Amino acid sequence: MPTKSIPKSRQPLADMLKVEAFHGLKEELFKYRIQGLQDTGILGFVRGLRLSAQLIYAIRDLISSFDYEADWGHLLTLEGHSCSPECDIIIHKKGYLHNWNGHRDPVMDFKFINCEDAVAVISCKSFIKTVDKKYVKDIRSYVNKVFLFAECCEPSAVNRLKKSALKAGYESFCYLYACDQKMECIVDQKGWIDFLTAIEEVVRAHRRGRS
Repeated sequence: MPTKSIPKSRQPLADMLKVEAFHGLKEELFKYRIQGLQDTGILGFVRGLRLSAQLIYAIRDLISSFDYEADWGHLLTLEGHSCSPECDIIIHKKGYLHNWNGHRDPVMDFKFINCEDAVAVISCKSFIKTVDKKYVKDIRSYVNKVFLFAECCEPSAVNRLKKSALKAGYESFCYLYACDQKMECIVDQKGWIDFLTAIEEVVRAHRRGRS
């Protein structure tokens, strides 16, 4: 039986599913930003947790068929010393040295990961103006793949931030949305897909290296 041709302009369903959570998260966080509630006190802190938590869920779905996990956590050396001042998201082989939660249905789920088991780290930012070059330099001493993900940036800063991130040693820079002073919002869905594809490729490459 002949197969039905698919219009070239139609977006693959797999790509639509990959970024489904990003669309919802963008609408949610942008709603608070236009009200001036993005970086005020505890709400700003919680919004940062919300951003990284939703990104973890999306990545867990992405790598669910592999033997890897994504978590909040800290990296530890083989000697047991902390080697990461902060790690928003760690993608790692299954398992961990220790975790902080204490409940069957934890509110917090924070892992301590051996740096040799880490595949990649994602640094999450709220509103980004400049790239933290020291952070990526320090972390790459222990895990080679470091990504940068921001909730928001100025539209005019996107290209500069991408170039600066690559030059500093990040694998890539991705943003949830760009927002100007008039609170006009734009998204780069292709950038979301490219970011998730890069994450998937890093995990695939690490798995091949282990096999």
